[in-house]
Amino acid sequence: MRRLMGPLTAAALLALPLAAMPATAMAQTIVPPVTDSVSLNLSVEDWVKTETALVTLVVDVAGSGEGTNLRGDILKAVAGVADRAEWRFIAMDKQNDSAGLDRWQALLQARLPESQLPALNDRTKKASRSGLQVRVGSVAFDPTLAETETTRAALRDRLYAQVNGELKRLNTAFPGRNYRVAGIDFFEQSVPRAVMVTGARKQMMEAAAAPMADAQPGVQDKLVVGARVTLSAFATPPN
Repeated sequence: MRRLMGPLTAAALLALPLAAMPATAMAQTIVPPVTDSVSLNLSVEDWVKTETALVTLVVDVAGSGEGTNLRGDILKAVAGVADRAEWRFIAMDKQNDSAGLDRWQALLQARLPESQLPALNDRTKKASRSGLQVRVGSVAFDPTLAETETTRAALRDRLYAQVNGELKRLNTAFPGRNYRVAGIDFFEQSVPRAVMVTGARKQMMEAAAAPMADAQPGVQDKLVVGARVTLSAFATPPN
């Protein structure tokens, strides 16, 4: 005698294999909840402040290349260019001339406070000697990664505050719906850097070095951070 199956409880449905579930039960388990969503874009901006300039030195060295500590000699020569600077090699190229001498060109970088820039030209001349010439390659007022990240984090905090404000306004406009934050996608907008430098800073940069065609203007960078925000609430089922 065949026994008829009674109504399935929720626990019994979960215990059944997927193939053994009734079609109606399967349909009920895969239907996603319906939500009402509101999307908007928010943006905030601020200036990334930097206290130092990225200075690149070019060092030309000529010699036989025998019995010399080239890197040590270069570091010793540039030590007097700036106070307490930590110079790092970023490139070294070697060429042989017709006289059989080795010619090296090294590039070194360090971050220097703005107060040391006017004396760079004079100090590089004093650091140069016969067979070793030091000059300034470029001066760029680019913020460090840490400075940029600090500003970026502060802008995100401001965006979070705006999102909370929008959420309160939305729940006030639609009482009882209980809207929540469903997603936030951050993005950044590029802002062209200014190319004009005037006044005291222009005189400072001109005095720092003669061959400075690659020097960047000494201005702060503007950072614009935006967010695509989605606020959602579960839809009210029809009566």
